[in-house]
Amino acid sequence: MAFKEIIGHQHQIEALRQAIASERVPNAYLFVGPPNVGKTLIAREFARTVNCEALATSGDGDIDACGLCHNCVRIGESNHPDLMIVQPAVRVEVKPPEEDERGKGEPKARDVRREVYVDLPDALIYKEQIGELLRHLSAKPVLGRRKVAIICSAERMNMVAANHLLKTLEEPPPNTTFVLTSENPTRLLETIISRCQTMTFGTLPAEELLEALRTEFPEADESLRQGAAAISGGRYGRARWLLQAPDVLDLRKELLELASSTADVPLVASLAMGERLAEMPGRWWEAAEQAFAGTGAGSSEEREMRAEALEQLRKRSPDRINRIQVSELLDILQTWYRDLTLLRSNPQSELVINRDQAEVLRALAGGYTPEGLVWASQVIEETRRDLVAYNANFALACQVLMVKLISAARRR
Repeated sequence: MAFKEIIGHQHQIEALRQAIASERVPNAYLFVGPPNVGKTLIAREFARTVNCEALATSGDGDIDACGLCHNCVRIGESNHPDLMIVQPAVRVEVKPPEEDERGKGEPKARDVRREVYVDLPDALIYKEQIGELLRHLSAKPVLGRRKVAIICSAERMNMVAANHLLKTLEEPPPNTTFVLTSENPTRLLETIISRCQTMTFGTLPAEELLEALRTEFPEADESLRQGAAAISGGRYGRARWLLQAPDVLDLRKELLELASSTADVPLVASLAMGERLAEMPGRWWEAAEQAFAGTGAGSSEEREMRAEALEQLRKRSPDRINRIQVSELLDILQTWYRDLTLLRSNPQSELVINRDQAEVLRALAGGYTPEGLVWASQVIEETRRDLVAYNANFALACQVLMVKLISAARRR
């Protein structure tokens, strides 16, 4: 995906283009912004453009990678010796898929099992990963003009890894650029930040995001586009992926139906509703896993191995997966009560996040008091804290949350 094809972030892209065109590329960038907003995508495209053998120039003078030369193709396939990517990850050993040319059922001769790195919110970056990266960077570029090292979620480096990286940032190798991405730069060492040129990336406005989805997915149902936009929170890459993951969107709809039913069901229904909520994180993970196998980045073999690694993690640590995935479901519930609060004060507001549910929200908003809506938002965050920080019983926490959300509709 060339710079010109990326939605949003035009000021940041222009700054990168100018640095490449003027051959004044800094030794280190820090890309700051919410998760899945496009930081890593732009970092990869920077690596491709800075090493492109035949840069394309538009009528406006903007440069872009040609996408066809040897370097562009290999960087696009994540198979280039001058591009290195480090990310917080859990290592999972999987058996590579069989090669068709060897015949059905005959395993590959190389690597009976291979390691796959799966990024989880509680994973860290360790000294060994940074050490391996720095060893690669100690040599001159192999095929391109410049080595690019992308460190994703750099704030998740442990202290030893961060100090190890800092020593290299103080005296960086020639013809090398580090690109650190971060969701929370306050957790990075100030000395690391001071050695980077910082760029801040934001989310897209709702209407701009929807318009981009309408252009790229003209055949998709508008309600699906609105649902993907709502979950994505203004992150275009996330919205694109969601439109190719219909099972995930179906689960979102089911979750919002559960939320809407809390407005008028008896308290006795809370147990069954809590059980439904407790099942959803596992189902969400499975649906996302299946979608990634078909649409994720990388070769088909890489996607297949990552899907196998995700399945192993789900079977090996179901409680861990539930606690990781439930946070996204709680985020969606928060948008529901945020929309109810907004529509209670202004029924015609155009700022609704869950646009595909606007009529249902308007019908329910008047039945809540401001105190009840504030309380609903608070208990959702309390549940998140209890599950993530205090390791509360998962099923019980979901049932208690449903009791409180049902009570929120009656709170006066």
